[in-house]
Amino acid sequence: CFFWGESAYVYLKVLLHQNVYVSLSVHQKHERQGQVEVISGSAWQGFRRKVCLLVPYMWPRGSVGLQALVILCVGLLGLERVINVFVPIYSRNIVNQLSAMESWRTLAITVCVYVLLKFLQGGGVGTSGFVSNLRSFLWTYVQQYTSRVVQVRLFTHLHDLSLRWHLGRRTGDVLRSIDRGTSSVNNLLSYIVFSIVPTIADIIIAIIYFVTYFSAWFGLIVFICMFLYLTITIIITEWRTKYRREMNTQDNIAKSKAVDSLLNFETVKYYNSEGFEVRRFEDAILKYQACEWKTNASLALLNQTQNLIIGFGLLAGSLLCAYYVTVDKFQVGDYVLFGTYIIQLYTPLNWFGTYYRMIQSAFVDMESMFELLTEEKEVSGHCGHFESFSSQLASLKFCFLFFVYRKEILSEISFTVMPGQTVALVGPSGSGKSTIIRLLFRFYDVQGGCILIDGQDISKVRKHDNRDTFMVGSESSALGSALIALIMNNVVIGVLHLNGEVILSTCSVKLLYLLNPSDFNALLSGIQMLVHRRAVCNSSLFEVMLYQTVQAVTLLTTMQ
Repeated sequence: CFFWGESAYVYLKVLLHQNVYVSLSVHQKHERQGQVEVISGSAWQGFRRKVCLLVPYMWPRGSVGLQALVILCVGLLGLERVINVFVPIYSRNIVNQLSAMESWRTLAITVCVYVLLKFLQGGGVGTSGFVSNLRSFLWTYVQQYTSRVVQVRLFTHLHDLSLRWHLGRRTGDVLRSIDRGTSSVNNLLSYIVFSIVPTIADIIIAIIYFVTYFSAWFGLIVFICMFLYLTITIIITEWRTKYRREMNTQDNIAKSKAVDSLLNFETVKYYNSEGFEVRRFEDAILKYQACEWKTNASLALLNQTQNLIIGFGLLAGSLLCAYYVTVDKFQVGDYVLFGTYIIQLYTPLNWFGTYYRMIQSAFVDMESMFELLTEEKEVSGHCGHFESFSSQLASLKFCFLFFVYRKEILSEISFTVMPGQTVALVGPSGSGKSTIIRLLFRFYDVQGGCILIDGQDISKVRKHDNRDTFMVGSESSALGSALIALIMNNVVIGVLHLNGEVILSTCSVKLLYLLNPSDFNALLSGIQMLVHRRAVCNSSLFEVMLYQTVQAVTLLTTMQ
């Protein structure tokens, strides 16, 4: 049923005994489409485009407080780099002062400064010190902002897409892509800003320090080791990315099969096919685990290669430093400084490969989300508004409608609904009755012809203004989730500003021929009663009440 304006005078209703009938030719229903695709190529393809999409989330616009937190976190990050340089230096000073038998007062001051630096630094990994913990705590607010903005933007974009797109996608895949994509945005920002950039900065600072205060040989050793480490990490990680993608694809397939099977619970029971569904799900899990084994095996190969490079670099530098100590070019404290600095440098560097893999995985996980964000809107979004018209005098005109979805659905369909007139759309299943309704609500845009309300083309006005003009009474109502949906919420979904008292009052005055108002109060929690998921557990009384939801909404709307 369709209603618009302050009074319900013009509407469409499928009733066999009413005034006008429009016969529709028979066509096949359009087919579902949309399979899981395996994305090939490097995750770094389109890197510039992906970074451009990420940049708005790195700087919280419109929030001075969050912007100040970002600046403070970056400042703490720079402070950590300074601390990492002075910790090995004070370690050397302690050894040299002990060797020179300096006074207790001098040694105590040096030890206290060293302990303070270690307290600020932590264990050297960059995650357990006072500064890093403070930075992580402050960054939580920025991270929550980013997560909220990404999810809201993506959810809004999904609602802007056409019905054609939603019918052609698997809900399980879409939800999985949203979850992984949202978390990957936060992870990517954290890995790049607080892991990769600081590690590279520490490497550059270390090379400069060793060249300046030791010799060029030490800087060369550090440079060669870092170059080999990063190069091997990138090569092997790029090679194993295909296994990660394949694993994600199989994971999506397994979850989609589980979701589809559970959503079709009744059908599975009717045909006694539980065993078949379980076998399908188990086969999907086995394929996922085969891909998971390849991913873990390639990861082990990468870790062993990285350990070999780090070990050879530490061996070469330690032997050279020990030689300089034996020929009196270095003090014992210098050997301690080198060992402390290199171990301190290699500790986060050992995590560099992990961070790179996480960034690689985040890019892979974000690919599906970026595809959703870049999905073009099929229904154009004009900014026009309806000119004022009287709902009692407005007519609804369909002019030579033409619409194709793989196959021709509508071909030059024309008819007019005059004010106060009732029109029935009659035809077999798949003939285009639902398509006309969806075109009226602009779930799709017509490919030929037009739809006019009081002579105004609905394609020239905003979608929301157009949909706000109508009300629909479906033969089957889809209810909200049990976690959030009350009877009241389902009844007033079209007029959310109404409260329970207005609803009950309307039921008392306007719905006596439909419902007994006492039926609401007879429920366990009255009008605030939670609706069970998909309403499969409700009593017959409750089902009757929900079946009449649209009539209640219509009458509530006419009161405003």
